[in-house]
Amino acid sequence: MAAKFTYADLAYLESMSMGSNELILEMIQIFIDQLPEFTEGLTAHLGKGDYIALGALAHKAKSSVAVMGMNSLANDLKTLEINAKSGTEKDQYPALVNRFIEQVTLTADELTAYAKTIG
Repeated sequence: MAAKFTYADLAYLESMSMGSNELILEMIQIFIDQLPEFTEGLTAHLGKGDYIALGALAHKAKSSVAVMGMNSLANDLKTLEINAKSGTEKDQYPALVNRFIEQVTLTADELTAYAKTIG
């Protein structure tokens, strides 16, 4: 039975790993290790108004959250990516970045606790 998380859904990761807890643990660790780059980078690019870099980093972060089954957040990042690269709807960027940071921070805590139960 899959663990329950606030934002993540590990069904895809569990099916991809074919039941290998080792692979699940590795993917969780990669996700957690990437978070400072994503959270700090998105915040910095937003603050500097570097929307091209903001869009590029949103694109990179999108795949990581998708693997963790965070589909709503992946859709937010896709919106941020497209809008930032085209310079449209700039008033939405702070909310999208803040939602990303809030959700991945909570998810990292949940995934860390979960990893201890399977590792």
